[in-house]
Amino acid sequence: MTQDPDRPGADSGWMSAFGSGDPVTLFGHGFSGAIRDTRPFASGIAGTRVLVNLGGHGGRPSPGPGWTYGTIAEQLAAALEASRATRALGVSMSAGGLARLITAGHPAATGLEKVAFVLPASWAGFTPEVRAAHAAHVEAIRTHLASGDRAALLDALLAREPAEVADLPPARAWAAAKVDALFDTDMSDGVGLALDSAVADPARALEAAGAFRGEALVLTHEDDRSHPVSVARDCAAAFPRASLEVLPAGSILWRGRSEVRRILRAFFDDEET
Repeated sequence: MTQDPDRPGADSGWMSAFGSGDPVTLFGHGFSGAIRDTRPFASGIAGTRVLVNLGGHGGRPSPGPGWTYGTIAEQLAAALEASRATRALGVSMSAGGLARLITAGHPAATGLEKVAFVLPASWAGFTPEVRAAHAAHVEAIRTHLASGDRAALLDALLAREPAEVADLPPARAWAAAKVDALFDTDMSDGVGLALDSAVADPARALEAAGAFRGEALVLTHEDDRSHPVSVARDCAAAFPRASLEVLPAGSILWRGRSEVRRILRAFFDDEET
């Protein structure tokens, strides 16, 4: 039986590869995402694109309760080493995992030449206001999971999106799929990740990021409560060869995919814009 490329198994390291030749680029999804969600980011990128499902996603078992960015970083490190990728893109959760690898000086990150952090959700901490909002959201998710209230959980997830985005059919479908995953799989082990910091030691992280020789792209959009623009700015400021792109609300996931593809191809493949 042919293996579903969106749900690769342990024998392939939970990875699917598309394209051929060098360079090799690894793509990591966000929380509640999977390979199918990183396909648009990989579209048209030169060379070999390697897409990975992290634990608790796409049929891969959860690494256990209480995920941290260290947990995510170790899975990404294994994928980088197995794929021999020299470039990487991480969305949200995976962006934080890549930041942890680089700022911790992990050997798997030393060969990276280009890294794209898409919708980074965390860097070196949160303002008290953002932390309080994240904590309230996590508590609401746990409450709705415990009570079995799928409709309330759907409303809670959509409430984090800009009003003009929350009513879009693709956004509602995405949120509904996330509700099902949280209730029906072990992905709920990772709900608390929203309160973790991507980097373990801010002072050391700044030093390590400042020494990173590769190029970095930080890509985000406005008015996203789960991915504050301030976090993206802090991430970009830490890397000496970083560029920051801030798009209008809802652009990256719903309303501006052609522009996202243009930005990513310009970054990874040096295409003229």
